[in-house]
Amino acid sequence: MEARLRQEGRRVFSLGLRLGVFFLAALATGLTLSLLPWQGLPWQGLPVLGAALVGGWAALALDGRGPGALGFYLHPSLGGESLAGFGLGAGAAVLVLGGIALLGGLGWRWEGGSLGSWVSMGLATLWVLSLPAAAEEALTRGYLLQGISHYYGVPAGLIVMSAVFGLLHGWNPGVAPGALANLVLAGVFLGVVYLKTASLWWASGAHLGWNWTLAFLGDVPLSGLDLVDTPHLEAEFRGPTWLTGGDFGPEASLVATAVLAGLALGLWRTRRLRPGAAARERRPLFLAEEPPVAPPSRGRPGRRGNSEERLP
Repeated sequence: MEARLRQEGRRVFSLGLRLGVFFLAALATGLTLSLLPWQGLPWQGLPVLGAALVGGWAALALDGRGPGALGFYLHPSLGGESLAGFGLGAGAAVLVLGGIALLGGLGWRWEGGSLGSWVSMGLATLWVLSLPAAAEEALTRGYLLQGISHYYGVPAGLIVMSAVFGLLHGWNPGVAPGALANLVLAGVFLGVVYLKTASLWWASGAHLGWNWTLAFLGDVPLSGLDLVDTPHLEAEFRGPTWLTGGDFGPEASLVATAVLAGLALGLWRTRRLRPGAAARERRPLFLAEEPPVAPPSRGRPGRRGNSEERLP
């Protein structure tokens, strides 16, 4: 018992030291960047993004890991990972919007406008939402999730940081217990994406795809904020709040609850979504104990199974 207590004490001290380094570096960076004259979205997300990156890099350095271990590594694969994540997040949002519409809670009215204005607004919305999405992912799915997962296990890291992600949105307009629960579920969904890929490109892409699809393609409130007035389109809610999400938007709907929970569980259980070579080479903390990929063996002619690559 005494030895176990000493071991737990060392673990708490080690994690506490790293979290202290993270917060000190993040605070200094965030305060410095906040002194610059950032005006409006998306620039307001840069102090948070810079703080999360510098804090994460400083903490990872204590374990002999470079900046790429955080998940924003520079590699030719980053474009493909970002697009794949964007498609995943957009698809999840389409399922939510489609489910509410099929149940009679959402419809759209077509209005006037040019194709050029629609495309221009879509690109502008992508830009406005991109940096805040990356900042939130770097903060809640970056070092903090890695550190807690490394010392106390992946489930603990996922639960803690998903709760933090939900609470960070607790002051949004129209938030209610159901909306807050769904925001925590959204944190679980995005956390699973990050843990399965070890890539903040994937996670940020999924976050951006979700936000952009709801705000622009759906023309609906995003986490209680009516950010976009999409040309040609006017969304109309009808029905009870449990279906539509009310003033908070579809993220407070029970349809979103089902979609986010189902996707998070499905992604957690699938073996198809795995860290790419670039992510594995950077050695993020939660992959530290994972055995390396075994090289393919040649085997004897006529025998089967010996030449297949074994994956952990």
